Amino acid sequence: MHDGDIEGGCLCGAIRYRIARGRISETGYCHCRTCQRQSGAPVVAFFAVAPARFRYLKGSPAGFRASDHATREFCSHCGSYLVFREDDAAATVSVNTATLDDPALIPPLYHIYHESRIGWFETADDLPRHARGID
Repeated sequence: MHDGDIEGGCLCGAIRYRIARGRISETGYCHCRTCQRQSGAPVVAFFAVAPARFRYLKGSPAGFRASDHATREFCSHCGSYLVFREDDAAATVSVNTATLDDPALIPPLYHIYHESRIGWFETADDLPRHARGID
């Protein structure tokens, strides 16, 4: 796992963010239908950090409430899905790993919502697969 400051942003460059050095609390693949629809992909790689460590450097994201407890933030110019932010200020911010400048820095360690996996898609790894979220 990476232990320094890391940066990322959207496809068009209108939004940039930085995550301050520290522990990554979780990192995985999400196969839920909401992530699939939000991203237009069969799976989303993500990682979670404390909200105080995440900040936007440039631009302001738009938000979409896909559930009653969180907002998904994205670039209103190019549509890049950036983060999943829960309403609970103490909860983690889940960042779309592919939006990092170097996504290889934070590899996934498990799969969640594997029960929603699209039948024709499977990753070639031996990571744990959880039918729903991790308790």
